[in-house]
Amino acid sequence: MTELVVSGLVITTGLISVGVGIAAAAGRLRTARRAYRRTAALHTAVSEGWGTWFVGGFSGVTMGTQWLSAVTAGLIWTLAGLGLITLGIRLFSRV
Repeated sequence: MTELVVSGLVITTGLISVGVGIAAAAGRLRTARRAYRRTAALHTAVSEGWGTWFVGGFSGVTMGTQWLSAVTAGLIWTLAGLGLITLGIRLFSRV
């Protein structure tokens, strides 16, 4: 009986972890889009010259790094959740 409860808790924790991973990735991507829009708006406001190139490049790099961190964090949370779900299923199969 105890193994049944523990396996249910582990599976539930895994499902929560997967949900957190998806939500965290979505939140980071929203933040990245917001930062990109702000920087792109600044890019259009800057007059011609080296500053325009720098601001445009900075907005692209910011978007890229935010996107990579969002994907990485989401992947880590999702993999941890899948690992917990697998562990819970193994515990449940022992019952």
